[in-house]
This record gives sequence, C-alpha cells and structure tokens, in this order.
Amino acid sequence: MDKHIVQAYIWQDIVRLGFSPSGTKNWKKWLRLYAWSLKEFWEVDCYPKAPSQSGNRLCADIDCSEAIGMTFEYAVEHDDKFTVRLMYSPPREQGGLLWVHDMDGRYFSFPNQEFLTFHKRRNQALQIMNPEHIGEVVDSLIIHPTPHQHIESPLENHDIRIGGGLMNPFLYLFHLRVQFCPDIRRRMAEKERLVALFDQAIRDNSEIAPSELMKIPN
Repeated sequence: MDKHIVQAYIWQDIVRLGFSPSGTKNWKKWLRLYAWSLKEFWEVDCYPKAPSQSGNRLCADIDCSEAIGMTFEYAVEHDDKFTVRLMYSPPREQGGLLWVHDMDGRYFSFPNQEFLTFHKRRNQALQIMNPEHIGEVVDSLIIHPTPHQHIESPLENHDIRIGGGLMNPFLYLFHLRVQFCPDIRRRMAEKERLVALFDQAIRDNSEIAPSELMKIPN
C-alpha cells in the first residue's frame, strides 16, 4: 500500500478520534479543558476564558498577549461551521482586526471519510502504519500545517503558521495552541507526545479523552 494512502487513513483517524466531540455538552467540555490547558502550555499568568453559550453557539475570547501580543476569539456553531478571529492592539474599533478564518460546511468539500470508508483499507493501513507516518501527519495538521499563512506584521515571527486548510473547529483551535506557544522546544515535545497518543488511539480505534489530549508534554 502506498505511504500516502496509509497517511490518509491516519489523517482521518486523528480528526475522528481526537477532534470530533459530539453534541454541545461535549463541545463545551472540550473547549473548557482547552482553555485551561493554555495557561501552562503557554506559561501565562491567567486561565483563558471558558466558552459562553447562546443556543448551540459557543464562543470565547482567548487573550494570548503574553505569548504573542494578540488575542483571538472563536465561535463554534456546528462541527463544520465556525469562525476564528485574530486581533491585535489597538482595539478592534481602531482597526485591530487582523485575520478571520471562516469554515462553512454548506459548500462542497471532498468527502475524505466517505471515500476511505468505501475502499475499506483501514485495517491494511494499520498493519503498515508506523510513528514516522503519524509524525508527518501531525506535522501537516498541527505543527506545520501544509497550507498556511505567515503574518509578517505585527507578529514578526516566521515560526507561527496559521493553517489555511483545516476544516474542523477543534483541530483548528488546537493547532493555534501549538502555533502560539512561545517555546519552540515545547512545540517539539508536544509533537512527540501527540505521535505516541495518536498511535495508541488509532490502533485501539478509541476516542481520546479531552483531558488526555490537553496534557502538557514533559
């Protein structure tokens, strides 16, 4: 089996097992634990805000000014409809909106999961899968998103890569957790942790608890 077919199954399993909580209650739990994890992961003084809820819409502002001098805000309405806005000082009323990432699942996107399920080669892919395969997918999704943008001003940090092709809201927020971490060594330790975590989850075909996903690497 071609390496890229193996990695296609890994890609979909990472999204399915790590970033697909079901229902508003589980979304809220995932986002709350996500916010709590940022204090230690970014080594900042305060816990970011947990999400507020209006109907099925969950939203919060995350102050990452200690890490990168900015703030981002998110709104998750559905597992394929969300918005993330990146803000900087001066306040938004003075033109501080820097970046908006929108995902709207009403429009067609390639049905990766349906395609892979139809061909029924996951078991064969698992027999070939190794940590290098998983590491390359973790890079592409989280550490160094394949399609990405650099914001040259005012960030002035080429190591920050804003993913442009991530269609899952929880995956997108998690990749920002890594990108906005000011400690490069911690980012690399996080990759090692995630490779081991996803390796076991994929082989067991079991969802990763948010509390496990949000742990801080040693």
